[in-house]
Parts: sequence; C-alpha cells; structure tokens
Amino acid sequence: MPDDVFVKLVIVLGPLILAISVHEFAHIATARWLGDDLGTRLGRFTLDPLKHIDPLWTVILPGTLVVMSAMSGGSALPFFAAGKPAPYNPNGLTKRFGGQRIPLRTAEMLIAAAGPASNLLLAILSLILVAVLSKLEIGVSGEHPPVVLLLHFVTLNVALLVFNMIPVPPLDGSKVLYAFLPGEMAEKYEAVASSMSMIVLFVIIFMGAHFISIPVLWIVGVLQTIIL
Repeated sequence: MPDDVFVKLVIVLGPLILAISVHEFAHIATARWLGDDLGTRLGRFTLDPLKHIDPLWTVILPGTLVVMSAMSGGSALPFFAAGKPAPYNPNGLTKRFGGQRIPLRTAEMLIAAAGPASNLLLAILSLILVAVLSKLEIGVSGEHPPVVLLLHFVTLNVALLVFNMIPVPPLDGSKVLYAFLPGEMAEKYEAVASSMSMIVLFVIIFMGAHFISIPVLWIVGVLQTIIL
C-alpha cells in the first residue's frame, strides 16, 4: 500500500470511528431517556469506541472503500459504515409526556433520529471550530492542517447523516419514515422495505456513492454558508 494511501486510511478511519461511536451512544442515551436501560446494562452507555465498533462494518468495509477510492484518485471518504446496532427493549420505553406514555412508534423514531442528529451536531461544532481557527489564523498550514482535517470530519458526519436517513431497514431513516405513515400504509411499507432491504443496501454500497454525494455536498455547502 502506498504511503499516501495509508495516511489517508489512518486520518479517515480514526474520525470515522469517533463519529460512529457518538452516533451509537446517541441512540443508547435517547433510549435511556425514554426509560429503557438495556443499553446501559449491556455497557453501551459510553463513548468508548470499543463498545460500539463492529470489525466488519466499522473498520474492514469502510477501510476497503477508502483504499479503493484513494488509489483511484477519489476523495477517500467512505459513504458506507456502521457500528454495532444499539439495543433497546420496546417494553422499557415508558417515558410520559403530558401525563401520557409516549407512543411506541414515536419513541422508536426519536431513538432512530438521535444517531443522525448527533452527526449533524458534530458537523456543526466542527465548522464552528473551523471558523474560530480560521479567524485566529491557526491550523491552516502544514502537511495535514487541522482546518482541512476538520472539514473532512464535517463531510464524513454529513455522509453518515445522509446514509443513515435512507428509509431502508435497518437504517435509521426507516424508523423515522415509519413513524409518520398512517397505520395501514406503515404496515405495507414495513413488509415491502424489510423484504427488499438487503438488495437495496447492496446496490447502495456498490453503486450509490455518486447519488449520496449530491445531498452530502449540498448540506455541507449550506452549513458552510451559514457558519463560515
């Protein structure tokens, strides 16, 4: 492996693992807030990456995509990565609002949305830090200047946001969409989406980079316009 490809692999996988760990922690923390402590009892209520990463989906597959992209002259940013699924017990989601228990579909939607929301928050915080460093003229030079690395981290988190919001099980977007569909339509969607999920995910992994990059670049551009 060429040295420059190895460097790209290191500087991408490190932030990726951080972003995924925060993403999964957000799921667990939200489930805990809603009353379920399964994730806590399993030791997942932590930012420790070792509790959240999956060797295949967090390291091997995205690492392979990084190497393939870097060697072909691409951006070396993976568009597919995942951590260990965040466990929760639906029966434990007992949070009440206005004296009534939060409906299960709503509770599961909040848990699902918390992960992508955490990536959006990381992207925003990173851009704020970029704005501060640029203003102070700090971290804008060198072989791998911090500002450039932060901007890569922004794109990485937005990519995780966009990918996870695709409404196909087991991605978070499926739970979010399901919560907003009427009863009968929700049942039909769940049946069709579940049966097609592996096929759709396979197509996304091997053919979806271009299509995912369009909303990613648009969102990054909007955030940069607002913050920078």
